[in-house]
Amino acid sequence: MRISVVIPCFNESQNIAELHRRLVVVAAGIDGGVEFVFVDDGSSDDTLLKLKALARQDERVRVVVLSRNFGHQAALSAGIEHAVGAAVVVLDADLQHPPELIHKFIQKWEDGFDLVYAYREGIRPRIGYRLINAVMKVQVPVESADFRLMDRRVVEAFRQMPERARFIRGMISWLGFRQIGIGYQDDDRFAGRRSYTVRQTAGMAITAFLSFSSIPLRITSILGLLTLGLGLVYAIYILVAFLSGKQIEPGWTGLMMTMLILGGVQLLCLGVMAEYIGRIFEEVKRRPLYVVRELVGHHAQDEAQRPGKSGADTPTSTSPPA
Repeated sequence: MRISVVIPCFNESQNIAELHRRLVVVAAGIDGGVEFVFVDDGSSDDTLLKLKALARQDERVRVVVLSRNFGHQAALSAGIEHAVGAAVVVLDADLQHPPELIHKFIQKWEDGFDLVYAYREGIRPRIGYRLINAVMKVQVPVESADFRLMDRRVVEAFRQMPERARFIRGMISWLGFRQIGIGYQDDDRFAGRRSYTVRQTAGMAITAFLSFSSIPLRITSILGLLTLGLGLVYAIYILVAFLSGKQIEPGWTGLMMTMLILGGVQLLCLGVMAEYIGRIFEEVKRRPLYVVRELVGHHAQDEAQRPGKSGADTPTSTSPPA
């Protein structure tokens, strides 16, 4: 198998047929075997029924059915771990990522790049990317998407990363390897409504901050030092005023303001530490990132016998065919 195309799906019933049609056209221009790995992330519509129908019609289609909705990042990880190609392409099912760009990915891969990622052209970098890159120890390509091609070496390295709180773009950037970006124009969603909510986007940003940076903890320390410094300055002021005989008017407003500021700083520091402790709690439980309910497709029986997370039975290094 030369190319695996991984597509996480959650309530994408209206997009499946068109996506498959375009993928088939793209696959016709690729030398070597191609597989389409769809991951059903607990869809509540008839997405799974349509994926099973595709698997019966096209032996290149494989479906990884998760036991419930585990989220986009977990579904993406499941698809990557079940892909067997020498290179793995990941894209969304809503057709905002044009499948035709895969040909350019493969060209760059054949030129010797281990990772080829897509980034949105013609738009101003969003503040979220600038903030993430300002605090993270690794740099995420600005306006990059989860649309990318990964060499098998990158895939195997990615499979060795066990964390549960996942920001895959940051994880891939952390791995390094030789990489290059290709610009593209983000298409409109083909059908249906966007399933990724504002709340999920905010949660992803928080995960990016906490998973790749200890700066929030440092900020709490700085706030504590600043508060302590202000308290000492105020204490010196009171002492000087007392020694000089200056009368200090007692004030309810000043007292309450001081208490509220101190209480706010303390609660903020405790909240930041609680976020880190909560993530440690999730990691030490060592629960699986996802649970597979069913495997559908031509290679389902062989795939069911593969070890789940170690990757020891998979080639650790492949090169683009000449």
